[in-house]
Amino acid sequence: MSSILPFTPPVVKRLLGWKKSAGGSGGAGGGEQNGQEEKWCEKAVKSLVKKLKKTGQLDELEKAITTQNCNTKCVTIPSTCSEIWGLSTPNTIDQWDTTGLYSFSEQTRSLDGRLQVSHRKGLPHVIYCRLWRWPDLHSHHELKAIENCEYAFNLKKDEVCVNPYHYQRVETPVLPPVLVPRHTEILTELPPLDDYTHSIPENTNFPAGIEPQS
Repeated sequence: MSSILPFTPPVVKRLLGWKKSAGGSGGAGGGEQNGQEEKWCEKAVKSLVKKLKKTGQLDELEKAITTQNCNTKCVTIPSTCSEIWGLSTPNTIDQWDTTGLYSFSEQTRSLDGRLQVSHRKGLPHVIYCRLWRWPDLHSHHELKAIENCEYAFNLKKDEVCVNPYHYQRVETPVLPPVLVPRHTEILTELPPLDDYTHSIPENTNFPAGIEPQS
């Protein structure tokens, strides 16, 4: 991968090699956008590797990704541990933009529980599920943890599982189409209307001296 910088650890290269790719970006800015995307993915993986090495869970993450097996163990990171993840400025959720209007050079955790990696912010299990399973994933509402996940996001524990194979994709319901009636045939002739151009209503009052015309 051309965006990988020198001295990238082999494990990071392996994990990046298993990244799921989205459809190609069109337009003149497609190449630049793809380059930025690859750099962001590299930073996200590097930060995760650094944390998992401390807890000895890196092998379990590789096992889950390579075997695509949901029966692997939870791979957890602290959900609200400022000592490990750091805290960003106390903005509300509405003030943050998922494309990154606010940037930090390292991976940080904000007060609303979302993870920010170099100009982007999102929930950690969503970030890594998007990275290794569903590139078109948009929200945590599209994910559901499997039953044997002990640290699923919805359990709100001190640790949150980021094993991408401990989550299932929830298909968003498709609303039925709304049928709007329309005329399929163009009327060639309009129906005739009664001619009232020479008639006078019976209750019409005329000024003195003016007689109605017969």
